Amino acid sequence: MAKKTILFHINSLLDGKIERVLLELLQGLDPVKYNIRLSIAHSMGELELLKDQIPSYVEVHYILDSKLSATKKKKVLNTISFSEKMYEELVLPFIKKRQHNLKLKELIDDADVIVDFDMTLAPYTRLLRDKKKVAYCHFNLGQYWDGKKSKLDKLVGRLQQYDKVVMLCDEMKDRATELYPALKGTVTRIYNALDSDRIRKLAAEPLGGYDHLLVDGYFCSVGRLEESQRDFTMLIKGYAACVKKYGIKQHLAIVGEGHSRLALEELAIDEGVGDMVTFAGYQPNPYNWMRNCELFLFCSKYEGVPTVLAEALFLSCPVIATATPTGIQELLMHGDCGTLIPPGKTDALCEAIYLVLNDKTLQDCHRERAQEILHHFEIKNMLSEFEREVVGDLS
Repeated sequence: MAKKTILFHINSLLDGKIERVLLELLQGLDPVKYNIRLSIAHSMGELELLKDQIPSYVEVHYILDSKLSATKKKKVLNTISFSEKMYEELVLPFIKKRQHNLKLKELIDDADVIVDFDMTLAPYTRLLRDKKKVAYCHFNLGQYWDGKKSKLDKLVGRLQQYDKVVMLCDEMKDRATELYPALKGTVTRIYNALDSDRIRKLAAEPLGGYDHLLVDGYFCSVGRLEESQRDFTMLIKGYAACVKKYGIKQHLAIVGEGHSRLALEELAIDEGVGDMVTFAGYQPNPYNWMRNCELFLFCSKYEGVPTVLAEALFLSCPVIATATPTGIQELLMHGDCGTLIPPGKTDALCEAIYLVLNDKTLQDCHRERAQEILHHFEIKNMLSEFEREVVGDLS
């Protein structure tokens, strides 16, 4: 039987959660069974911190070269000027669309299935009409609405052009079909992959130059320092409140990079914990940080399904996380395998830190219950679902 060709597409390859989920999938697929191709819209140069994790058997193609991606790169770095922003928004879209059409025609020619991993191919579904196409939705449609129903209607109209729409948890799936019953026949749920063998191996590595954090112990949080979605402000303020109220000695290690870093470093100083908060920056291996922490803290304003929480559970970390409308509550089994707190409530975080830190029975109970959800994230189970729901019968 001839190998099938799967074309994945993503807008850019930075160091975010969507990119990490994609890499787990690319690393898990069998190159003996499939020709695997990756289309990346923007060439971002040195910002592509995860590029070396793409398996050698994956064909990588860029839609736009570094010149056409320059203003996009400046937006990510937050260094774009007003005139460049206007050029990006008013002139470049026409040039980029033409280049997308030309390059995509080449890439899809012999593809059996196209996986639009961040829904950025939605404007080009007409070009893909003769191909099996699948979209991955990494957020709750209700959050995308944001008071603008016309915006959501446009997105859903595009989603209806796909053969399958993958949601990352049952809550997201149910919400999507509740808002738009027309999607019911195409929406499916596939959890993100978790390669337990690889995580276990990486988690055993030493902390290197940060071993001093093990003396008094530390709490850990992992994520891109981007305040539009994550809430590191809440994290730092809640942690600082716990230091002041209860005199805890554990440091806080924040693993990740992003353009909010400077403001967050200044916030830690203003809150009186500048010397207790370690900004570790981007770490290619966050798992050794997670394995050694006393608490894993996750504060967010909205989410899809944060794989990092599943990874924290796998590494037996006691977890405290904000109860955003979808994803986190399902993942933490509505509080059975982690402690949930209201989004934005720094006082609730302060009290949860002190409570969980000093309740070893609660920690053990959460670890035991976590096993009930973790098997859904095992990569072998996820890959079988992917092959059944996404690849399907391509004969």
